[in-house]
Amino acid sequence: MTDGTIYRGWISGNQLKIVACIAMLIGHIGMILLPDMVFLRIIGRIAMPLFAFTFAEGCFYSKHKLRRFLLILGLGFVTSAVMSFAEGELQGNILITLSLSSLIIYALDALKKSIFRRERGKIVCFSFALLTALALAVGVCCFSGIDIDYGIMGVLLPVTVRLPDFGSFGAKAALASIYTPVTVFLLFSAGLIALSLVLGGVQFFCLVAIIPIGCYSGQRGKHNLKGLFYVFYPAHLALLAAIYLILNPDFLSTLF
Repeated sequence: MTDGTIYRGWISGNQLKIVACIAMLIGHIGMILLPDMVFLRIIGRIAMPLFAFTFAEGCFYSKHKLRRFLLILGLGFVTSAVMSFAEGELQGNILITLSLSSLIIYALDALKKSIFRRERGKIVCFSFALLTALALAVGVCCFSGIDIDYGIMGVLLPVTVRLPDFGSFGAKAALASIYTPVTVFLLFSAGLIALSLVLGGVQFFCLVAIIPIGCYSGQRGKHNLKGLFYVFYPAHLALLAAIYLILNPDFLSTLF
């Protein structure tokens, strides 16, 4: 199904994104301005799963996949460069994580399509593309020396959302019926639990995100807010950094 009708909830994708942005802002206030207030970081833990879920949905419905990937990757590089300069070491961020996720999702979707259309030449091509995307993600997350947000588990989490969807690519009968809210939430929850176990600490509170995701309606919402996260992410970090510099004017001297 391509219209989201497998879902029967009442929370739109836009609402999930807004909740995620608010949670992320609160979490980053705790990280940057009020590090002693752990409860702020705890609230912020629900942001990543919500973004991962809505991002995966967006990858499927996007009509401009290459442009979307390049936009995310470009913003990721810019914000990563600024963060790396401030921290004095190479830093990744969630945009880099999601750009790697999108490569895997796009390659997997193309492979499914070629399989069910019985396009043998393309099956080989997209199998290689999928393996390349997976190898790139593992290499960047595990061997590059760059601190990629949430690591390889974070890269794979959005992939679980569309993983059981075969009907949209031409599958029939039993294989097409695998894609249900139950299978999606089970796979996504398993990925989220694995992520929590690997990272530990306050990351366990990210499991709370399963509640609003379980209420997802499968609909975008009235307004097109697809660019909200891409603008909000660097903008709110810049604002919090400016506030930090105002409160800590000697910080700049430590960078030079």
